Amino acid sequence: MSNVEKQFFLPEDAFERDVPEGTLGAEEELWLAEPETLRLADGAQKILASVPEDHFSGELIDCEIESNTGVHGEPRGVVEDIVARRRELLVRAEDLGRLLGTSGTHPIGDWREQQIIDKPHYQRLKSKLGWLIRRNNTFSLHVHYAVRGREKAVYVFDRLREYVPHMLALSVNSPFWQGEITDMQSSRVLIFSRSIHRAGMPEPLGSWDNYAKYVDFAQRSGAIDALAEIWWDVRPHAGLGTIEIRAFDAQVAPWRSGALVTLSAALCDLLSDEYKSNDRREIRPSREIEENKWSAQRHGLEGEFADHDTHETVKTREAIAHLLTTLEDRTARDLSGAWRILDEPTEADRQLEVWRETGSTMEVVRDIANRTRASVYGSEGE
Repeated sequence: MSNVEKQFFLPEDAFERDVPEGTLGAEEELWLAEPETLRLADGAQKILASVPEDHFSGELIDCEIESNTGVHGEPRGVVEDIVARRRELLVRAEDLGRLLGTSGTHPIGDWREQQIIDKPHYQRLKSKLGWLIRRNNTFSLHVHYAVRGREKAVYVFDRLREYVPHMLALSVNSPFWQGEITDMQSSRVLIFSRSIHRAGMPEPLGSWDNYAKYVDFAQRSGAIDALAEIWWDVRPHAGLGTIEIRAFDAQVAPWRSGALVTLSAALCDLLSDEYKSNDRREIRPSREIEENKWSAQRHGLEGEFADHDTHETVKTREAIAHLLTTLEDRTARDLSGAWRILDEPTEADRQLEVWRETGSTMEVVRDIANRTRASVYGSEGE
């Protein structure tokens, strides 16, 4: 272990524990709303006081709750947990007089009306980042994949960055912000990862020692008080021994979440196999990946990506179809859900369709809440 590592709070056994590689977990962020006005409403802290701590946690504002799944060998178990947690939250929310929903942003939520929860971590962020953190009313799906070996974890991290645009394009679900159409399929990216300097697309690390040096720099300089304050689209989670993928907008339909969990697992399977077989591939520069991420943010599945090798453009759907075909050839994961997303309108498309039909952003919120409820008791989860 390097001297740098000893000087900081990186766990001594980070990515070296006897944990089954490839096990999966997820975190889903959901919102609470007032039934009459449909605006974001408090209540998360009251709910958290009465539910299992290992199932749920607070997330910045009192209208937001994070649901935490258990650790599973297959995506199906992760999705079953997501639905079970939603069912419990739905009962608690309704008892409190609140609607429950999830989407990358709340279509009409006003950040100026929200309260930062009373936890030291978030109060520190409020003090440090001020207006930027207070306006971060965003909701996402995070996927964890267990990796054994530090250098392998860094390689998987470095390679995964290339596919952040693909993952975002499949998950776009936030075309509205503060009641306004933003012309973005993912306003969440605009509000969160493009406004906070330690979020978004990270540079490649190259080695574990480089990561340890960066973390030491960030801690010693006072930039961070915890590893959780590094909010990259993909990040090593040293505490859990996982690579955490944070590129997805939150999804209403659990089958979509399951498809994204499976895609994440297949990508990590492939990259882990590249490392183990010494079939290492080129690590793409952030400036190139950012071009494709911008297209995904702006156009979802209807844009174009730049091919990193030829520098020619290809339709986003075609680029993702090529990726899925490659993954099917080289992994054993069932990617039928990802193919289904590719063939259907995105969640962002659904929001915009409701708005065009009704002319009301309130009806967009109502539709999200109704479908979130149906995902537990009806067909939306299929």
